[in-house]
Amino acid sequence: MVRVALHEKGFKYQHKVIKLCDHYDDADNLSKEFLSVVNPTGVVPVLNINGEFVRDSAYIIERLDEFEGPNQINLWPKESDKRQELRKWVYDTTIDENVKLGKSFGTTIPLFSTGLIEVLVKKLKLKSILNIILRHPRKERKIAFVVMYFLSIKNRIGPIAYEAFVNGLIEIDKNLDTKDYLFKDFTHADINLMCCFHRLEEIGLGPVLEMDNFKNISSYWERLKNRKSYQEGILGFTDHKEILKEAFPKNFNPHLNKLKNLIEEKNIN
Repeated sequence: MVRVALHEKGFKYQHKVIKLCDHYDDADNLSKEFLSVVNPTGVVPVLNINGEFVRDSAYIIERLDEFEGPNQINLWPKESDKRQELRKWVYDTTIDENVKLGKSFGTTIPLFSTGLIEVLVKKLKLKSILNIILRHPRKERKIAFVVMYFLSIKNRIGPIAYEAFVNGLIEIDKNLDTKDYLFKDFTHADINLMCCFHRLEEIGLGPVLEMDNFKNISSYWERLKNRKSYQEGILGFTDHKEILKEAFPKNFNPHLNKLKNLIEEKNIN
């Protein structure tokens, strides 16, 4: 999301890969330097803006929009009432640490991605799991990674997200009735959905976005994919195709048909 915003604004930036503890034994995000200097919560993204480490993607993008970039685009409106409306959309379409997983559209995506994370976690060495137990500052993530390592929850955790996911798509589709984007112009919320929809495609849930029940989402998704920032900020950094094949063989996701049935049951038209 932050990379897309940087490209939308036209900013040049230096990118550094942080090897996360659920992906790599190196666990850069649990190092003393990262936890003491960069982010004490041990998560990414983090952006260094003029020497200040700014954390949380939603807040980072809002801060970025305060600067004028080479591209004449504002990702946030100036009017306070419109900013409040956009803020609701932004936090409904991303991971909000104040919202339980599966209770908003943005927090459903990690649950459907569990198969991908679980494959990565199970490849870790046992000492890496012990390092997570001892050093990770986020209790809920620590527990999740340990459970994924010793057990399998990838097919069981998704159903708790069904209702919020489908209701979120209904609301998105309805809001697109008379507009090309969620608001009159492309905004921060569209960046969030660009990333959410891309992840759905990666994990085999893309067909939901093509369903006839949603008359606006398919064309909206095409508009998002045609933006230069999608090519530069997302496709240019995709490097986990082999892991995706292992997590979702033949791009099969066990939640797909169940989600389709729920959408049909709601008789959306």
